[in-house]
Amino acid sequence: MSFPHNNPPGESGPLPSLNALRAFAAAGRHLSFTRAAAELHVTQGAVSRLVKQLEADLGVQLFRRGPRGLELTEIGGAYLPALQDAFERLFAATRLVARAGRPANRLTIATLPTLAMRWFMPRLADFQRRHPEISVDVTSADRPIDFAREAIDVGIQYGPPAGRDTWPEGLAASFLFPETVLLVGSPALLKSRPVKRPEDVRRHTLLTHSTRPEAWAEWFAAAGLKPAPQQHGPGFEHFFMSIEAAANGLGLALVPDFFISAELRDGRLIEPLPEHRVQRRGGYYLLHQQGREREPAIRAFRDWLHNSQEISL
Repeated sequence: MSFPHNNPPGESGPLPSLNALRAFAAAGRHLSFTRAAAELHVTQGAVSRLVKQLEADLGVQLFRRGPRGLELTEIGGAYLPALQDAFERLFAATRLVARAGRPANRLTIATLPTLAMRWFMPRLADFQRRHPEISVDVTSADRPIDFAREAIDVGIQYGPPAGRDTWPEGLAASFLFPETVLLVGSPALLKSRPVKRPEDVRRHTLLTHSTRPEAWAEWFAAAGLKPAPQQHGPGFEHFFMSIEAAANGLGLALVPDFFISAELRDGRLIEPLPEHRVQRRGGYYLLHQQGREREPAIRAFRDWLHNSQEISL
């Protein structure tokens, strides 16, 4: 695919406006001026005008109206991926410059919401005591972290067993600990419908977790039983929701052991079958971009996670 040679921008004239390029990239990605306008926080008319301005500057047609709506022309389709790659490089370079201007002793950490509340926050004071020179910002992330586009230094995420394709290219991942799940329920629920053996679980509503849809099947398989999918009850996005639902008698839940030590200790939850804990194949990993492991703050945080006895599970 070759572009026309009539007065190419950047050689005998100025580059098109950055706003026009952004409008085309957004419209091309969505194939919609309306959705592009929503993404860029401008009006649909503004996007349309910017795209027309870009077409006039380049001397080519980038879009046409097809039977299914907006379509890229052949030359627009060739231009879009190159432009998107250029924007990614621009954003990455800008982030590197911005990061270089940040204090070396500042660390932004992203963790899963329940992990942050139930596991990380109680241990953060120990890290700060050991490294008072490092300022920590903590944010929650219940989705894969895009380290290339987000201002996050390290993340703690759940992942499958380590393998070549476990994490995106460019990420360094170090295994922290496995996930062992416990069967738990409220005292009132288990008093009204006792669970003395795995078969008794079938008589209960089973609370599910959206990121562990296979957890109950794994538990039943480990107990030598076929699952009872028809009894699956409400689903929850976060473990802290599942914990509260179980404590309030909505059903039985499968929850990682290190999230519910307080509830087991104070009796809000009971583990009726402690001999039927299941260690899942996945676990929790520390993630950061490759090449950043030598930075003092990241190195200190990684070493603390791996070596400190105070954070043992």
